[in-house]
Amino acid sequence: CLCHHHVPLCRVIRIGSKENKLRFKAEDKKVVEVLFSEYNTFRVPRYQRPYAWGEDELSEFWNDLMGNDDSYFIGSLIFNYESLAKSGYIDIIDGQQRLLTITIFCSALRDIAAKIDTKISDRYHEQDIAIVDREGNESFRILPGDSTKGYFQKYIQEQDSNIADTEPKLKEELRIKKNYQYFHDKVSSELEKFDTKEKKLEFLNRIRRKVSRLIVIHIRIENEEEAYEIFETTNARGVDLSVADLLKNLIFQKIPAKEDRDFAKDMWQEITNNIQATNTELKKFIRYYWISKYSFVTEKKLFKEIKREITDWSTLLENLWDASEWYNKLLEGNEEDFQDIKNGGKIYKSIFGIRLMDVSQCYVLLLSILRNLDSLGTDPARIFQLIENFTFMYSVVSKLPGNKVERIYSKYAINIETALKKTPKKKISGKIQSIFSEIEKELIEQKPSGEFFKAHFLELSHKNSTKSRMLTKYILSKIDSYYRKTDEEKIDFANVNIEHILPLKPHKHWNLSKKEIKPYVNNLGNLTLIATRINSKVQNGLVKNKIHEYKKSSLPIVKLLVKSLENMDYKWNKDQIYNRQAEFAEMAYNKIWKF
Repeated sequence: CLCHHHVPLCRVIRIGSKENKLRFKAEDKKVVEVLFSEYNTFRVPRYQRPYAWGEDELSEFWNDLMGNDDSYFIGSLIFNYESLAKSGYIDIIDGQQRLLTITIFCSALRDIAAKIDTKISDRYHEQDIAIVDREGNESFRILPGDSTKGYFQKYIQEQDSNIADTEPKLKEELRIKKNYQYFHDKVSSELEKFDTKEKKLEFLNRIRRKVSRLIVIHIRIENEEEAYEIFETTNARGVDLSVADLLKNLIFQKIPAKEDRDFAKDMWQEITNNIQATNTELKKFIRYYWISKYSFVTEKKLFKEIKREITDWSTLLENLWDASEWYNKLLEGNEEDFQDIKNGGKIYKSIFGIRLMDVSQCYVLLLSILRNLDSLGTDPARIFQLIENFTFMYSVVSKLPGNKVERIYSKYAINIETALKKTPKKKISGKIQSIFSEIEKELIEQKPSGEFFKAHFLELSHKNSTKSRMLTKYILSKIDSYYRKTDEEKIDFANVNIEHILPLKPHKHWNLSKKEIKPYVNNLGNLTLIATRINSKVQNGLVKNKIHEYKKSSLPIVKLLVKSLENMDYKWNKDQIYNRQAEFAEMAYNKIWKF
């Protein structure tokens, strides 16, 4: 944290139970005695989180710096000195966000000073950012994490580089550039208040001294085992580290790096990449993996549960990687990813539908099925369709609580895992089919009543967002498939538009205002799918003027609409919209998503 209150600084810190207390040396020091000391070089170890400070933290840092003439406390810094003899670096256990930010700040000061006095700028560089030995060899005071080391060294730590012209490729790099620019702009703005070179340099020296006088608690530990434990304990009580951060820390402890390859780090990065591509939080995926294989547990208790249960950490890491591959396919994969699976087309079709519903609890069970696909001895396509239909009825339309079904999915996912371990190979197929039947029975028990479902279906309406647009296309395409009486033909969502039969902006001949139609114009009953090429020619006029374009469509949902409009002599109003949506509701429950 950043805090400008004067507080008593601890001399001895104890962490742990009475039986297992960690004791380590703690001293109150100024930043100049830590980061800017003559020979100290620091390293961000592999288990640390990415650089994450944003404008809120920068603003607090800047305001405290400008608002205080005295020294003020900015928290504790924990260092592991065990690595110093081996590598020449002191590992930063806690404090990398502050130390990297201070380095970025010093880099901005150095670069601004270079435009006023190059000798002063060189002094800033050699005292705050770099270390130059007696032979003139230069190294840097901090070695950042691998993900940003190249960018940070070249554009923050090295002199005569122009970060403003860079195009960052990673989020961390973009953060570094933004934070540098933030400090550069703030300091430059302050310098505009001074009219002479001397006054400008005096300001830069003054603000630099303020940084060097910031007070920290310098905590020194002497071995890596304590480092991991302190990292876990202090962050659990302070900064909100997620289960993903703590688990990464623990895995890196249990699987040390080898000289030729850091297996754990490489594997963890692949897992992270797979999950980030799905826009899912890593901690959510880890919990889904765990409750699909081991036991149902809340996120709050997950890390302790993993730490207590796991002994083979390499296998856990490999299993997490495998699960992350399947999770990525569930949320981002295409039909080709499932083509080698029996009935892969049907399975993907259900996965695609579930994906559009934006409901994730069922992934707990789907993960268990997919990662064990080769061992099930039976075709899971039917269970995927069951989950698709149930999810639509239960979650999308009826909006019933997800935590209840999450427990159900977890229970049967674990049952599948247990059955595969304990059932003789010849009997596995029958056992899995029995579990699938139990899943179906329990989901039927949770199925909303027809009356409840239909009442909520009548409230379905289209919203102007990408997610809503895709869900609306999904629902209308399922209705179209029902009219078509076959699933052989598929609608390409990219080639169809959502057509409002009563337009959003009705022509004056409708005699309706936008305000008047707002409660029902986006209702499902007023919508149809239509080919993009046809939709581009349809205007906002009356139905009888649009019908000739509708007739060009080959989609059954449009053909039946045309027939209905002709039977009503092209009459289309609020009542017809509600009646059509009620028909859809009846079909949805009893035919289309029936299970």
